[in-house]
Amino acid sequence: MANDELRVKTVEIAKKHKSSWIELGQHLFSIYKNKLYKEWGYQAFETYCRKELGIKDTTASKLLKSYSFLEKEEPRIVKPEFSQEENPRKIPDYEAVNLLRLAKDNKNIPVNDFAELRQEVLNEGKEPKEIRAQVKKILDAQKPKDTPEAKDQKRNSVLRRLIGFLNGAKTQLKEEDLVPDFLLKQIEALTAKLEDQLE
Repeated sequence: MANDELRVKTVEIAKKHKSSWIELGQHLFSIYKNKLYKEWGYQAFETYCRKELGIKDTTASKLLKSYSFLEKEEPRIVKPEFSQEENPRKIPDYEAVNLLRLAKDNKNIPVNDFAELRQEVLNEGKEPKEIRAQVKKILDAQKPKDTPEAKDQKRNSVLRRLIGFLNGAKTQLKEEDLVPDFLLKQIEALTAKLEDQLE
């Protein structure tokens, strides 16, 4: 396909990219990889996408990365035959594919959980909202539970920062005579109470 023909075709596809984002991703990938946007007078790929295709930077980035991910991980999906099979499968949403791509690189997501996500995105065509919720659930389950010692350490650290802040503020307020004495005494009393809480 000649560069000018690719350019025209990409504009057409961009207009209907909701239904054929994989084809658009493929064209964008080719344009990005070969820096063709420079031939067309654009210094940056994002500028080309925004001005010529009406696609936001974040959307262009997700389309590019999602397509690249599928080409590498699931080449069967990027083939035209995939959407033209006897029982046409639902093409996964590019945002869901992008979430899957990010999940693959996340070391806090166990292999079996990733396999389940992969199934939900690529074979069941689940919506990005559902995948986002699923990823959050997996990550929450992987978070280490605070031990009592860790909680005490965190508590003391926050208390020390607060005490330091109050002491600094009290000194400045006093030196510059910014508040009445009774407020300075209240700050002092609060600081003392907080210091009593330190373990």
